[in-house]
Amino acid sequence: MQVFCPDCGTQNVFDPHEYRCECGGAWEPVERDDFDPVFINMSSSTLWRYQKLFGLDEITEPFSLGAGWTPLVDADFAGGQTWFKLEFVSPTGSFKDRGTEVEMNYLKAVGIHEVVEDSSGNAGASLAAYAARAGLHAAIFAPDSASPAKLAQIGIFGADLHTIPGARIESTRAVLSAVADGAVYASHAYNPAYLLGQQSVAWELWEQFGQALPDVLIIPTGQGGLLMGAWLGFRRLLKAGLIDRIPRLYSAQPELLAPIQQAFSQGMEDIPEAQPTEKSIAEGLAIVKPVRSRRLLQALRESGGGAITVTETEIMDAYRQLALCGIFAEPSSAVAGAAVTKVRAQLGINIIIVAALTGSGLKSPIKE
Repeated sequence: MQVFCPDCGTQNVFDPHEYRCECGGAWEPVERDDFDPVFINMSSSTLWRYQKLFGLDEITEPFSLGAGWTPLVDADFAGGQTWFKLEFVSPTGSFKDRGTEVEMNYLKAVGIHEVVEDSSGNAGASLAAYAARAGLHAAIFAPDSASPAKLAQIGIFGADLHTIPGARIESTRAVLSAVADGAVYASHAYNPAYLLGQQSVAWELWEQFGQALPDVLIIPTGQGGLLMGAWLGFRRLLKAGLIDRIPRLYSAQPELLAPIQQAFSQGMEDIPEAQPTEKSIAEGLAIVKPVRSRRLLQALRESGGGAITVTETEIMDAYRQLALCGIFAEPSSAVAGAAVTKVRAQLGINIIIVAALTGSGLKSPIKE
């Protein structure tokens, strides 16, 4: 797989043992300007309908747990019609499966047998499931405060689970210690094959809207893998001449931890590390500094979007309102629902909004 570093411009063939560029930047798949719909496998109802478009020659016969081609449903929500991309309708109940399925197929194809990952829960569960299916050994480092349901899910798949005391960042420090000892870091934050898999969400939306696009896409954002993937996926469609614009992309974060909004609103080119003082109920978004900080800000600005923050009360209100629409999403996903009202207030009642709901409510249920 050909990759490049947007920080220093280096291009290389990806080596899974070198999870990032020598400059410290995160690898991305080399951008392509071709996207021929004739290569979409219309008989497939998974993300492998785009296998020929991924360009991963290493993967010849992919295994699948069924990730991708998630439902797009509409509802009367927050004062108008809102479309919801149900990313939690995935094998392990979260959007992470979209990237993990491609990532783990790639790692298996190039001969990797053992992987490590850090996660607040969803990424760890996804990696553990796919490692089990692929016959790889996985070790997951997660905060000891993570949702018990998520930790139990990691464990049932047979991964070695290391629960780390302290804030979410401590799990990252722990996994990097293992990486320094030679482990292969199958990181949802760094791995370019994971990021390539996430691009498929843009292509699905383009198909589901009849080769058209919504005005706005709101994504709850921690590391920002889905937002980055959507942006790169839309850019590829744009370069191929299949669309004439990219939807306005909006990140949605809780006010208690909103490093993206703080940097965006101040016109910064990078995101300083945040210093949270309280814990949000949106535990899946507890990232103090996204790995792809510069690129996330670029995606928001180039698309004409922005960064939205919501209060804990607004998150809970959206959590309940989604449930009244028949949609059970975890609080981290409800952050996107809460942001719909604010985006509609900015842009108008008649805009076509898609909100990505990234995790199932069964992951972190809240007793009423």
